[in-house]
Amino acid sequence: MIITEITRNINREQTNKRHDLLSIEWYESTKRIQRLRTAEGMDIAVKLLGNTSCLQDGDILYEDEEKVVVVTIKPCEVIKVMAIDFLQIAFVSSEIGNKHLPLFVEANELLMPYERSMYEWLTKNGFDPVCCMHQLLNPLHANVDPKHHQKLKFSTKNIPLFIQEQEDTGIASTVASTNNE
Repeated sequence: MIITEITRNINREQTNKRHDLLSIEWYESTKRIQRLRTAEGMDIAVKLLGNTSCLQDGDILYEDEEKVVVVTIKPCEVIKVMAIDFLQIAFVSSEIGNKHLPLFVEANELLMPYERSMYEWLTKNGFDPVCCMHQLLNPLHANVDPKHHQKLKFSTKNIPLFIQEQEDTGIASTVASTNNE
């Protein structure tokens, strides 16, 4: 069966139909094209293009008279850091970003998949990380929309550039235009 769209999320409603769970790892939720198998053995090909590009915990992928196929994200070993203040969270987040590690947010906690070197760095710097099993559900997206630059209406093309030149006799101001005339 090929799934090209997510119908709805079961966490927002109740259903009396049998649940056939499709258990995936957190990193599989962002894959657009993949082949998976449900708990009852149903083969599913996921091909999500466009705005529905990732799977969420509780998404209903298929529904018939008897059952619904529901996505569930498996818990994994994570590092949990409690948010203490804004500066510390900014420091930790930038360090995690520099290592290109995924970061997840839940309430006032930062969560990331367990990595020994990151755990040791957090411990060394006094952030008191905790290792536990947890679902990684809310990724922190720091990416800019690829078409972000097309949405901007502001341009510096016609703004004059002011340059101050220093001469032997004093300082003279000149105005240079950014237009290529």
